[in-house]
Parts: sequence; C-alpha cells; structure tokens
Amino acid sequence: MKRKRLNLKYKKERALLSDVLPYELPLTFSNRYLYHFYRKNNIEYHEGKVRWKKSDPALDAIVRLICGAGPSAQIQTAQVTTPHGTIQQNTLVMKNSQSTTIPFGFKIRHKENEFRELTVCHPRNQLQLVNLYDQYKELILACCSVSPFSIRRPTRISKSTFFMDSLHYGALSKETVGIEQTDKEYENLRSFFVYKDYSHIFRFYESDKFHRCEKKYNKLLRLDISKCFDSIYTHSLPWALYGKEPVKEALTSNPSRLEKTFGDRFDKLMQLMNYRETNGIIIGPEFSRVFAELILQSVDRSVCAELHANEKYQYLHKVDYEMFRYVDDYFIFYNEEKICTDIMELLQLRLKDFKLSLNKSKAEAYSKPIITNISRAKHRIAKLLDSTLTFKFSDVGPAATGAPAGGHPQAAKRGTIHINSNSLTIDFKTIIKESNVDYKDTLNYTLAIIEDKSQEIIKDYLLISGQPGSEEDLCRAFLAICDFMFFIYSVSPRVHTTIKLCRILYIFSSFLKRKEVNPDSRHSVFKLIFDNIRLILIKNAGSEHTPVETLYLLIALADLGKDYWLAIELLCKYFNAKVDPQSGQVQIKMGLSYISIVVLLFYMKDKREYQPLRAALEEAIKEKFKKRKATLSKETELLLLLFDCLTCPYVNLATKEELLDLYGIQDPALRMEIIQRQKYWFTKWTGFDFGKELDAKQSREVY
Repeated sequence: MKRKRLNLKYKKERALLSDVLPYELPLTFSNRYLYHFYRKNNIEYHEGKVRWKKSDPALDAIVRLICGAGPSAQIQTAQVTTPHGTIQQNTLVMKNSQSTTIPFGFKIRHKENEFRELTVCHPRNQLQLVNLYDQYKELILACCSVSPFSIRRPTRISKSTFFMDSLHYGALSKETVGIEQTDKEYENLRSFFVYKDYSHIFRFYESDKFHRCEKKYNKLLRLDISKCFDSIYTHSLPWALYGKEPVKEALTSNPSRLEKTFGDRFDKLMQLMNYRETNGIIIGPEFSRVFAELILQSVDRSVCAELHANEKYQYLHKVDYEMFRYVDDYFIFYNEEKICTDIMELLQLRLKDFKLSLNKSKAEAYSKPIITNISRAKHRIAKLLDSTLTFKFSDVGPAATGAPAGGHPQAAKRGTIHINSNSLTIDFKTIIKESNVDYKDTLNYTLAIIEDKSQEIIKDYLLISGQPGSEEDLCRAFLAICDFMFFIYSVSPRVHTTIKLCRILYIFSSFLKRKEVNPDSRHSVFKLIFDNIRLILIKNAGSEHTPVETLYLLIALADLGKDYWLAIELLCKYFNAKVDPQSGQVQIKMGLSYISIVVLLFYMKDKREYQPLRAALEEAIKEKFKKRKATLSKETELLLLLFDCLTCPYVNLATKEELLDLYGIQDPALRMEIIQRQKYWFTKWTGFDFGKELDAKQSREVY
C-alpha cells in the first residue's frame, strides 16, 4: 500500500476538521459540512464580532442561531474591500453571555464498569478557536518548544497530508482519492500541527530513543498525572506562560495588563465553551491537549532546571537520568534509586504549583531487561497471527499458460488456508494469561494485525481463485476470523477497537458483495456477523448510557444490506423504548442523547417496519427541546440536533417547523429557506460510504 504526500495551502478553518472534535464520535458525525459552510460564506470571528458575506435572510438567520442571538438581533451591513474586490459584509456583535455555552458530553467505556465523558464544544466556540489558532499559531509553537522532556508536542503547522494509493483493498473507500473537489484534501486532515516525536505512545516503546536509554540506564519508572484534564485550572495557563507570581501581582495591581494576551484569551475561551467552568477542561478535542501541553511545558522546564541548579540535586539530564513525557505520561530512566525518588518528589511539587498531582498508585517500575508485559504479549500475538492467518502455497506442476519468453515453465501454485478459531482463541487466551495483561491492553494491536492479514489473505486468494474449493476455503477463513474477533472484542469493547473491528468487517463484506461470489458463501459470513452484533446489542440493551462503540456496530450492520435488519422489538429494547403488543405504538422511556437519536434515525431511514419507533422518536425530539427551552441558545447538543433534524429526510416537515418556532423563527417562508439552505450539517443522511468514513476516521487517529 503506497502513501502519497499531498501539499496543502494554509486555510485557518482547517482546525474545524482536525482539532475541535473528539476522535470517538460516531462515523455518521462529521464537521466537514460546517467547515464548507463557514468557508463558503466567509464566516469568521474576530474581537467579539462575527462577520460573514452578505447573502440572504436565511443565511442571516442561521448565523444568528449559531451565535445564540435572537431573531431580532441587529446585524450591521457595510461595504468591505478585499483582495478579490468589494463585497457586502454583515457583522453581528457577540456579547460575552452569548459566547458562554453548554458543551455536549457523551460517555465512552473507559474501564470494565467505568465511563469517561468526552465533549463536543459549540460551533460558535469552534469558530472562536479557529481565530485563536490563526492569530497565535506561531506563539503556540514557540511556547511548546521549551520542554526538554516532551515527546508529543506541536512543532510546525501541517503543510501536507498523506492518502493511500492502492489498486485493490488497500483503502476501504469505494471512491478513488483525488483533489478535484474544492477542499477535499482537507477532509481527512490528521491535525492542524505536526507533532514531535510520536503520534502513538506504543511507537515510543519501539523507538531507537527508548532502546538507547535501555542501554544506558538499568531502571525505568512510568508515572502519569492523576485525572490531568479534569484537574487543570484554566487560570494556570497564564501562570505557565508568564509566571505565577507576576500574573497574581498583575491581577492585583493592574488586571488590564493581562487582558487580550494569548494566555488570557485561551483561558477565557476554555471557560466559555465549558459553561464558565475554571476547574477542569473539556476532554476529547486536540486543542485541549494543546492547552495541557502549554502548561506541562512550563512544569518540565522548571523541573529540569531545578534538578540541575539546586545544590540538593545537581542532576544533569541525559547524564544522571533521562525523562520523557507523552501528554500526561512520564517515563524516567535512571540507575540510582535516590535520583528517581528526588525527581519524583520535585515533579510532584512543581505539578502542585498548577493544582496537578502524580498518580503514584499507578506507578510502574521496570528493571533490565526493560520490557513490559504488554510488549511481551504483543510479540507473541504477532507471531501467532502471522503463522495462523495466512495462505499456505505449494507447487503443483507447470502452469497451463506455458513458459515465459526465454525461460523455463513456471510452476502453478496451490493455495490453502485453514484457521481453527477454537485453537486460535485458546492460544490467544494463553498468551494473555501468561503475560499477565488485560485484553484491553492488546486488543487494538491484535485487530490492527488482523486487518493487515485479512487484506493479505484476499490478495493471495485472488492469485488462486479459479482453483476448486478455493472460495469455500476463503469463506471458512472469514468465518473463523470473525468468530475469533468477536470473542476477543466482546471481552473489552472500546471505541478504537470497534473502529478496527468495523474496518475488518468491511473488508470482508465488500469482497463478498462481488457478483462472482456464491450467495450461500456470502450469507454464511453475513449471518455470523449479524448474529454476533445482535448479541452485543442485546448485552448492552437498556443501559443508562448507550455505549458509543455499539452504535458503530449498528452502522456496520446497516452496511450488510436489507436482509440483515434488526427487528423493531430489539431496536426498541436497545434504545430503551417499549412496543405496546396491542396497539404497536412505541414509547421511549428514557431521554436519548443527540448521538443516539441521530444514529437511530440514520439506521431506520424511511423503512415502513420502523414507522412506530420513528414517530415516537420525533415526539421525543420535540419534548427534548421543550424541556430545555430556557437554554436553547447555549446548548451545543440542541443546536447539533436542530441542524441535523432540519436536513434529515426522515423527519417530518411539521417537526422541523415546530423546532424552528421554538427558536423564535415563525415566518413560514424563512423556515423553508433555512431548511433547504444546507443539504447536510453534521450527518450525511444519503449517499453514505461506510468505507470512506472508516478511512476518514482512521486518518484522524493521532492519540
């Protein structure tokens, strides 16, 4: 699979595609249409004002909705000269109260019985962040260059991206990759900045840097910061940039000195998008990691300097010890226990200056040979899968096509593949047990190998596909792999691993949908996939928080086709709804989140058998808005849901008009213009390409 570089022109709005959303959002959610909307209409934020290209009343109304301004909010119009000529520009002044929003939080599985809440910030705050990045991008890079320890920090602005160039099965999307469409090269942009040195923590374990330290030092201690993002005090960013005492003195004597500085603006924006919370920052988007990095850079610098200059220590970095930090994880290489103890105590003190602390209960110590249980397990898993998930070839005599020009006849090859899922599962469980690791520690790695091996299996099959029994062998291999995958996945499902699972399922399903494949072979694999996903949905039915990872599986199920749709009773049970056996009417018992509502609408589409559930869902949507009418203008979840409902072809027009009425938009003609203005907002309701969206999601996996 070849990777081609694509050079990018700088566009400030690109942060909307890479830095403002949690990676874990469902495949159906995308910011690309918001990105195009902002760019097409020249919508930008600057100094408390939102400006856009004058167009029509519908555009003005949509901007008011995004900005939280009422229908009668005054808009100023002026002639503005640009490099491309004179245009009419509209301006809306945003009050601080309008910038204050309530983020949309959704939960993902973190541990066996624990959830972590991730956050989507409001589109108006996303616009403000675009301006902040654009104005201070060089300063962010400079402030992130002072730590001697950081191995994941922004080092420059991204000027290129990569895409896969493969003739077959290398990329999942059915579309060929190209840049003929405006801004298409940005849609799968990995991140706004280029990061040093490692995009994933496991790459550090495999690096020359790690191995060099292992030669030099006998011991390693791994630590992390306790609830780092939940504990960050937003005001501590100015402390990190300008010094804690100078900032406190300035706030006492002359507060205006700090106003409109980079630290002050970033601090305030983090508060505004989190309903003015100062304790803790929102979790999930890349910009939150940038915010944390700016603070921890200061901690690292002070620790390194004090370890060297303080007579109590006088330890030289890269001589007496070597330390690395990956986001909020620390790695300390050392030889003497006293050095490690001193470093740990000093690091704890400097973190305390910023209201942070080390999680000592999770500290992991290693001695030479410095190899973790996880590394040992991964090595054994790689060997197991490499030897098991592969075609075995043997020569069976001269090829029927004859010899190549000037050479000897080439031998025809016979290929066979036999995978015993039970044996594979037992071997895998043995590795997990003997290595003393959890399933979750190796699952993502295991599925990544299975994805690569699955592509190799299909390529090898195409070399011998005409041989008797070859298709049956291949389908049996697919069945065994699926059986094994669903077993290990069901033990510890996570969003990242679900995405990997979906990619493998798509590789199998897209191949089996080929016309030449026997329908019985196709059905046997699809039925196994259907049955396993159905079991997972039943297991998670009725939970208080619909797990996002299982919503991915619902989308994967829809991709199998019309013969593999769930019964309405199971769908209702999964989403906490109840079907009346007498009337057939559906009652939704618990409030569904924006994500659950949208994925459910996406899955049901306009299918007649789901009409009772769809009708109940529309009523639940309207009730959701009515109950929270007091905070309509601030709630991220409600704005996302409003915009997606307006473009959803499966929601009744009357419902769309009723929702707009709640926002004070009562003119029927204006309502229709707003509804028709955008084809999509955050969900692509029609023409959805499962493979393309999986590719896009894979390209954004940076943490």
